[in-house]
Amino acid sequence: MQRFSKNFSNLPKRGRYDVVIVGAGPSGICAAIASSRAGAKTLLIERYGFPGGVATTACCPHLMGFAAAGGKQVVSGIADEFVRRLDRMGYAGLIKRPAFIPDKKPIGRRPITGYVVTSVDAIRIAANNMLKESRAIRLYYTALIDVVIKTGLVDSIIVDNADGLGIIKAKVFIDATGDANLIWRAGGKTRVAPIEDSMTKTILFMVGGVKGFHREKLGKIYKELYEKRKYPFKNQNHFMAIGTLNPGKILVNMTLTVGNALSASDLTMMDVELREQVFVCINWLKKYLPGFEKCYLVDSATSVGVRAGRSMVGLETITCRDLDSGTHVAEPVAIGHRNYGGHGVRRFLDKWAKSNPGTRGIPLKSLIPEDFKNVLAAGRCISAEPRAIGSFRLMANCMAIGQAAGVVAALSVKQRKIVPDVKYADIKKILLKQDVILE
Repeated sequence: MQRFSKNFSNLPKRGRYDVVIVGAGPSGICAAIASSRAGAKTLLIERYGFPGGVATTACCPHLMGFAAAGGKQVVSGIADEFVRRLDRMGYAGLIKRPAFIPDKKPIGRRPITGYVVTSVDAIRIAANNMLKESRAIRLYYTALIDVVIKTGLVDSIIVDNADGLGIIKAKVFIDATGDANLIWRAGGKTRVAPIEDSMTKTILFMVGGVKGFHREKLGKIYKELYEKRKYPFKNQNHFMAIGTLNPGKILVNMTLTVGNALSASDLTMMDVELREQVFVCINWLKKYLPGFEKCYLVDSATSVGVRAGRSMVGLETITCRDLDSGTHVAEPVAIGHRNYGGHGVRRFLDKWAKSNPGTRGIPLKSLIPEDFKNVLAAGRCISAEPRAIGSFRLMANCMAIGQAAGVVAALSVKQRKIVPDVKYADIKKILLKQDVILE
């Protein structure tokens, strides 16, 4: 990022904290809860007026990534706690295959071995309640504007909200923005996915009035129609939809476009295009898919769903070669998957996509940027090759990464050490005590 000379000395001070997290998506929520529970004075900042990130702004209340291909649960900790909170509220269901509809049973103590479907509003409420109980401080409707560097460390951030510009100080910062915005604004090294590797952008939407939804059967019909060139969009060769907690209401993942998620101009044009596509899709569904004849629009995403944009360059980088070979991770802080690809810009599975079986640990050093010793990344913007992002970008995996980042940040403050000097043995001990799965 091009740096400009600015004088922020006259800005009002908006507080001094141990740990500040920017971005209240799945990873940021868990980072804030973990940090605050560990005793650190923690602030969570979010540009929207509510937590949830893609889960809430992108109309995507189905949580994926909890289980490996064999059905074994590989993400636990705060993410597991969150799902069981939703379950007690009456707003969580395990998706059963091949129909891809909720099994209509309380999750209870069952292992989470598949997708979890909930609701956007339930996510907001559950997240806010857990943040409140952890005593993390929340500041929504607040945008990150700039970063102040002193002696090679991030000293403070500049924010803008209804109160005007202000400066917030912290000992440790966690970048949970999805696109490494804090690290980028600080001038740290980042990598941007080429357009052909950045995956499609989407506006998810929900329709009502659907009868007899069964994804596998409808997928076969969709494939036959696609082969006859009766498709809504040429590049969408894969049928994606999932049942909700409300009978007859289905979440549809069908719109798609390609563009630069780091350009406001591109995002604007993509948003306009995708919202028009929603109505194209609904008309197509009514015409071609059985059960959708009388479907109608219930809701659509607040913002464009972005799968990949910018990530930071860390002390260790997750590579496709690592995922293909399943190389051992010496210091894992969470679990990711070994498969990658999907949502390709030309077809759903690009030629380079791999369906590697099993899981692989997320290395501690992939959360620590090269440039700043009091910063961590969490979520999809940790250090990885662009094509490898698909192995950990799902919400459950991002939540586990966020929890790890929160633990490391709090330890850094408590031990008065820079982030890279926090011992892995100390981190591992706490994560295991919190029921985090590391292998």
